[in-house]
Amino acid sequence: MSKNISFEDAYAQASSEAIRILGSVVSKIVTDYLQTRYSINITKTANNPAALDEALEHAIDGGRTIVERKLINLLYEKLNLDPLIANENNKKSYSFEQKVNEARQSYST
Repeated sequence: MSKNISFEDAYAQASSEAIRILGSVVSKIVTDYLQTRYSINITKTANNPAALDEALEHAIDGGRTIVERKLINLLYEKLNLDPLIANENNKKSYSFEQKVNEARQSYST
């Protein structure tokens, strides 16, 4: 496995791309809202994914799951981790935070 990218950089890229699933206008509104209301920059939540999860829940409720699922899949892709693990974890009742931490652990080993 090639580790040319740090976990934090991969997460930042994945989160930036994942939020765009909402469309350019809505994603801009949501990211601005998260920054203003919760002081959260989504690309800088790799060390505290629970904060992003909570803020997204309050900001877009059901849309949170779509963004988080996309983020996890992109993260696994960017880290060259087995996407089957990500898909299996999406089916289980792991929290978003657990999935991010599992990706971090898998990447560091």
